[in-house]
Amino acid sequence: MKKLLIINIVFWALSSTAFAQFLPRGNNQSGGNRGFSTMQQGGFQNSPGRTGEENQKQEEGSQFPTIPREVKNWRLVDDFSLSDTIAVDTISTGFQIYNPIYQKSIASVFTGNLGAPAQSVIIEDRPIHRRFLFAQTLDYWLTSPQDWKYYNTRTPYTNLYYQHSGPKRRSEEHVGVLFTQNINEKLNVGFNYKLISSVGKYAGQQVDNRLFRLFSSYSGERYLVHGSFFYGKTDQLNNGGLIDDNNILNPEDNEYDGPQYIPVNFTNASTRIDNYRLFINQKLKIGNISIPVNDSVSRKTPLATLSHTFEMNRYRRAYKIDDLSGVFPADTSLWYYNQIYNDTNQTKDTTYQTTYTNTVQLKFNEEANPFLRFGMRVYLMNEVERNRWPAGTVEITDSTGAPTGDYIYHKQKEKRTATAFGGQLFKNQGNNFFYDAGLRIWFQGYKAGDSEITGGLRSQFRVGKDTAGVFARGGIYLTSPDFFTEQYHSNHIRWDKRFDPEQTVKIRGGINIPTRRLQLTGEVRLLNDHIFWNQEALPEQTSEFLQLIQFSLKKHFQLWNLHSRNEMSYQITSNERIIPVPEFAIFSSNYFENTLFQVLFFQIGFDVRYHTAYYAPDFMPATGQFFIQKERKTGNYPVIDPFVNFHLKRANIFVKYDHINQGWIDNNYFHTIGYPVNPGGLRFGVSWNFYD
Repeated sequence: MKKLLIINIVFWALSSTAFAQFLPRGNNQSGGNRGFSTMQQGGFQNSPGRTGEENQKQEEGSQFPTIPREVKNWRLVDDFSLSDTIAVDTISTGFQIYNPIYQKSIASVFTGNLGAPAQSVIIEDRPIHRRFLFAQTLDYWLTSPQDWKYYNTRTPYTNLYYQHSGPKRRSEEHVGVLFTQNINEKLNVGFNYKLISSVGKYAGQQVDNRLFRLFSSYSGERYLVHGSFFYGKTDQLNNGGLIDDNNILNPEDNEYDGPQYIPVNFTNASTRIDNYRLFINQKLKIGNISIPVNDSVSRKTPLATLSHTFEMNRYRRAYKIDDLSGVFPADTSLWYYNQIYNDTNQTKDTTYQTTYTNTVQLKFNEEANPFLRFGMRVYLMNEVERNRWPAGTVEITDSTGAPTGDYIYHKQKEKRTATAFGGQLFKNQGNNFFYDAGLRIWFQGYKAGDSEITGGLRSQFRVGKDTAGVFARGGIYLTSPDFFTEQYHSNHIRWDKRFDPEQTVKIRGGINIPTRRLQLTGEVRLLNDHIFWNQEALPEQTSEFLQLIQFSLKKHFQLWNLHSRNEMSYQITSNERIIPVPEFAIFSSNYFENTLFQVLFFQIGFDVRYHTAYYAPDFMPATGQFFIQKERKTGNYPVIDPFVNFHLKRANIFVKYDHINQGWIDNNYFHTIGYPVNPGGLRFGVSWNFYD
């Protein structure tokens, strides 16, 4: 709490000393969040505060004009060539969905604690391209430049976020600060800070996640630049799961006074990941062409845009066990790991990966091509990757070559490069029809032969009195495995394999009727030479041709002030042993909303999450990967969370009770074997916006 108080004081000072600002010219192209458009994304509720009517009333009552409060934000998409404006949320709907995992997916497998490793089990959320192997299950926290927002504000904007769940000795806290302001009409600066500090409801679950991002953007007539420095850290205890799930499944046999006392595999194993990123995207508009607006008026627009993107991405992962005696007791049946390869006293496996990426591209602007009405871009991309990993202990010898009996810890390292060229045709302007088609081919280095062909279209048409939007998107991908998927050596687990590139065909489409609050989508994935993590928690490649199919429905029902927001996915996998997914997954948020005293908006209701039973993947702490298990199915258990949301002027507040139905039906409330859903508990959170 002291840290939070200091943060409040500092940013109150910054807000009060900031000066008036101006909003530069920009487009109003709408972006889109995954899921419901009103659902909170990323842990912050960005709200413009006062409405236009409130601003007008304030101006009428003051002798000085008031600068309108307005915040715009956007992301860089299509290899950072396009600024895609994001609609800013203005209400508190969905604010009670506090867990970053469930802000990204309606169903995930994870190890239970807030901020812990997680993996979506929804087919459309499965990534095509993988990041640093050991951080993939934490990509919701260690975000990438494709996820980052940039801002433009008329006045300084600050958002403070705080969330808490007790009891004190097992508390969870989530703190966030976002601050941004315009220095002048063209230049914006800001930073974002987040912290998750959670002891965990079970032993050996403690989490300390932090991230800090400093960002800036400049939008001139000819020159534009976006830059960010990002530091993310996850420091977590890994307990290996409960030793005996029967303590949860049959509570009458449970001899322990509270979940924190139920035995786990170990409490002295920890994983720390540090991620540093430096990102700079520069654009220079070149040439001019006159475009006729009407018979007497024309306007000038740049012919093309030349851009350069630089990204430095450095990961460091350390997996430690201070004392192996607790992990390898005298009773061998209790051993969690089967081997000790290097050090019999302790484990200290440290892995590094640093990637430098440079991309140069030339984009011929769509606005400068009024006759053919499409744009085009071409680019050249180069990657330099450096890897370092533990290789074992080496015995020291004296000057004569005789062994001394002492050992040093040895590491291996490797540097490799890859180069690709690509291009894209696109149409982003207009009212009814948009499309793009792209190609990327890696022709040099360790990715030589990899390729991807992508394309998509979207349009809209009338359906009775409604307007429906349709979209379709697909791709063919040939992707080499990352470095550590093929080889890794550590104290307890190791492999050295050579895999063929994975072949993926992805086709997705759907229809959206906003006036009916209805969206229906479908996706098909065809996989060949798929790499998965087998029952020994080792990577394996199958030659079997795999098919994945998903249908999703999103529908918002309303009757008077009663609302029901629903999202359901139906999934089919051709091989449940290799790719296990639940057949059905459902999220339903049901609430009554109204306004008290004409100022206090509130929602009161409950959320339900449910998925059918399936063999949920188990978790391997030594590698941070989820892997196949056939011991027991989990699921077929609804989790119900009643909540109340409030919105008052600039503040959003929620109060909820997690997992109120604990044990009502049965006690099979597990994310996966060894990792139960947290027991019920009270939680609250607040998000407060400041515009001065």
